[in-house]
Amino acid sequence: MRIAVTGRPGTGKTTLCIKVYEALKSRMKISGFITVEEREKGVRVGFKLIDLVSNLSAQLARVGGGKIMVGKYEVLVENFDIFLDKLDLDGELLILDEVGPMELKSKKFVSIVQDLIERENLLFTVHYRFNHPLIERIRRDFKVYVIDERNRNTVLNEIVRIYVRD
Repeated sequence: MRIAVTGRPGTGKTTLCIKVYEALKSRMKISGFITVEEREKGVRVGFKLIDLVSNLSAQLARVGGGKIMVGKYEVLVENFDIFLDKLDLDGELLILDEVGPMELKSKKFVSIVQDLIERENLLFTVHYRFNHPLIERIRRDFKVYVIDERNRNTVLNEIVRIYVRD
């Protein structure tokens, strides 16, 4: 089963990925990454990637000017590419949080997702509104859940049941 989760910022997409990981890690090998906010004094200053297998982390983006920008964030593509080189992609379930505008600045990431997209047992989060051919393909070919504060626990339970059955 190939599943994509989307929703407005702050609705719990990353938390859902973490909970799926926690619920299933004793049943199957899970690999991939999550993306978390970095905050200073309550203010978001960037984003960090965390490998679900090794717990290795790398900074994806930070507030400031730079060569590659998404909004007010400089995307650290070189950091991301180095992180991707070390990432285990051989899990029975692969979680990629997120396929979004920052991550898609990496040609390496685009290539990896294009290679993986036909695989089974994928759980991706995708940016709510961003249009990109790869995101459009995911929206078309995956079962897509749009989550919000009201349905996120129901969706979580349904996703866990799907992967337990498969």
